[in-house]
Amino acid sequence: MVVPDTESSRLSRRFAVATVLFTVLFVVLMGRFFWIQIVRGDEYRERARVSFTTKERLPARRGEIKDRNGQVLARNVAHHSLTVLPQKLRKPEVRKEVLDRLANLLALTRERREEIEGLILSAIENDAAWHPVVVDDDLVSTSCPYDSGALELAKDEPGKERQLLYCAECGITHEGLPPDTERCPHDQRKLTWDSPDHHTATCPKCKRTFVGAPVCPNDGTLLAPIEKNLECPVCKRRFTDEVAVLTAHRHELPGVHIDTEFVRDYPSPFLAAHLLGYMNLVNAEDREAAPGVYPLDARVGRSGVERALEPVLRGESGTAEYFKGSDKRVASNFVPATDGLDVWLTLDARLQKAVRQAMRYQRSGAAVVLGAQTGEVLALYSVPGFDPNAWSRGLSSEDWAKIEENPYDPLINKALTPYAPGSVYKIVASLATLHDHQATAEDTINCPGFYEFAGRPFGCHYKAGHGPVDLVHALKYSCDVYFYKTGEKLGMDRLAEYGHMFGYGEPTGIEVYERAGRVPTKAYHETTSLGFQPGLTLSTAIGQGSLTASPLQVARSFAAVANGGHLMKAHVVKEFTDKNGVVVQRFLPVEESRIDATPEELATIREGLVRVVNDADGTGREARLDSMVVAGKTGTAEAAQSRPGASAELKQWLLGDHAWFASYAPADDPQVVVVVFIEHGGGGGKHAAPIAREILRAWMRLGLARPTNAGEAPPTAEGG
Repeated sequence: MVVPDTESSRLSRRFAVATVLFTVLFVVLMGRFFWIQIVRGDEYRERARVSFTTKERLPARRGEIKDRNGQVLARNVAHHSLTVLPQKLRKPEVRKEVLDRLANLLALTRERREEIEGLILSAIENDAAWHPVVVDDDLVSTSCPYDSGALELAKDEPGKERQLLYCAECGITHEGLPPDTERCPHDQRKLTWDSPDHHTATCPKCKRTFVGAPVCPNDGTLLAPIEKNLECPVCKRRFTDEVAVLTAHRHELPGVHIDTEFVRDYPSPFLAAHLLGYMNLVNAEDREAAPGVYPLDARVGRSGVERALEPVLRGESGTAEYFKGSDKRVASNFVPATDGLDVWLTLDARLQKAVRQAMRYQRSGAAVVLGAQTGEVLALYSVPGFDPNAWSRGLSSEDWAKIEENPYDPLINKALTPYAPGSVYKIVASLATLHDHQATAEDTINCPGFYEFAGRPFGCHYKAGHGPVDLVHALKYSCDVYFYKTGEKLGMDRLAEYGHMFGYGEPTGIEVYERAGRVPTKAYHETTSLGFQPGLTLSTAIGQGSLTASPLQVARSFAAVANGGHLMKAHVVKEFTDKNGVVVQRFLPVEESRIDATPEELATIREGLVRVVNDADGTGREARLDSMVVAGKTGTAEAAQSRPGASAELKQWLLGDHAWFASYAPADDPQVVVVVFIEHGGGGGKHAAPIAREILRAWMRLGLARPTNAGEAPPTAEGG
């Protein structure tokens, strides 16, 4: 039976379909709400927040680096640059007025002014009018741009005021004097005027040139007077506080902006550059290694303490979040930055300066001053040096070319780089022969000037021979034959065991990057093309062959002889403090191991080292002091090299031996170890020993020596 299709039934069907559709849509809508609000609610809430807020990174204050007395070695200083926005200078009359004012305020040359105007016009023509043009990337403020010294108000004596005149053509600032002036205002030497018209005068002592008329002697341009009321107490140059002057005229300079950022500054850049290190821009590897830590424009420590203690120094950045469109006075979400800690070193800047002075005539080398009982690094200097400030402000291609072309490797820290140690290594063979009972202190070996071994003569540095010598005299004369025979008795591997006992071939423990060097064994020589030859043991016993050691390793080994056999970890970090000076962490001396030696064995070696310096015929007599007994050992290591394309002068230098001198003092109460290394510097006794003597004199002059046998050795902490 067919049911008639009435209006009522049609409405019922429509209602049912609508109900189903409504139910489906409701379920879909509720599911979507659930997905958005519950499943992905956090994500969408974050998107909504970002859409109406802006986030600003708050950089952390990088910690300073100081010496043990608080002298700042690395700090943060404000760096100012000046830019103009071409968009604001589209009108020719505005552009001319602004550039004229900048030329007057900054003493710009005509050429520089035209160059800046050209850059502005080019930016406008190429739709880059909103891109700032740099006018000056190093404005003077309150510190000297040459040596970072704090500028002071210039104080001229009455009647000796300096008149400074500026040439807008050549850009040179001249000092003006009345044309009838007879003497230099700086040193009172008689001036020599170079023409009847008295246009210029030159001082024979300070070499300054003065003008007697307001006309440039170089190009005839009329000179304009300028005001430079600040003077650097270091270099004595005169400056204007350009930042202050520009700020005062800001209302007259549309489109001109001063950008300020803090950069790393090293007040005494060449004093300890290798130890402090330097900083430069982060790269992709830095950002990948520390996700979220560094923005694209951040700088990171690249070497030395700056690199080794980067996490301690850099601190942690903060954030400030603002509502878009606000004046940023109130942050909606604020996470303060955590400042980096200040790092205090064991270094004494005064002594470091004295070491640098002592090494001033050397082409390449290093000197180390170490606490004999503590392992504290009191001075560590490498020559030639470099200016870490150049990296902080951006290294120019010219500066990099100079570094690359320097044949003496200024970037290498030679105090932590291994070289053939020569005879300073003979303390190892000395202890080995005594402790292994290969010889007593009284046994003698005859030195005729050479030792015949395996059909080959091994020569002594003293070709006439030393005759019969015992261990003390073998050290005193640095007799090679004595140690050839000692090495032969011990063998390569036993000699290597004692070398490692003294810390050779091992890290010293210092916090910055170092190379451990090599103590060769039979197994090592088997990996070389020539394999192991018995004669190699003889070379190793006198510090030659494949053996290498850094000046710091040598210093640590001599400290162990001096202090009774305690091999101390070398360390250069004294403590960490916060910005208020509160100590966060302090580092105590750490004994790494003990030298396996009896007091009598060490006493015999120490006697030989005292005779090296204090006997009239000792090889280290050039280090002798009347006021204190010094113990030491000379070393002269054969190290002839060749380099393709080297100049005649460089070739000659490369043929020279390495000069070493290792010492400690006072001999009866060892407090300090001094090691001097001169790369291709000649004989250790002739060239390195006098430098060590100069350093020891400075150590005493600075009051760093305590009264003999006064007080106990500082406490040590066990472990690492």
